[in-house]
Amino acid sequence: MNAKDLPDFAAMTRREIEDYLVERAMVHPQFREQLLARPAQTLRELGLPVGKDVHIRIIEEEPKSFCLVLPRLLNDPEEADNTDLDHTVGGAAESPEMFRFFRGYA
Repeated sequence: MNAKDLPDFAAMTRREIEDYLVERAMVHPQFREQLLARPAQTLRELGLPVGKDVHIRIIEEEPKSFCLVLPRLLNDPEEADNTDLDHTVGGAAESPEMFRFFRGYA
């Protein structure tokens, strides 16, 4: 897929990016295989800024199963500023900082 065919990830919320990845994996078997085998590399190839120290785990549901992913619990509410919280709950991205979840929180 050419870069021109990709969505503008910087303008998308985290949920929209996740939905895009899931939908693409559901209709493109080769992409699904790549995402399962090399998730971080596959996301970097799409242009998403995944940090080298970030562990990405893809879980493939099995028949009669349901997966629910809970974000990590913040130990201290001061740990995230309002910008981070806006993005966490689906606020619109206004800068590349929206991608912090791919690099991990400092």
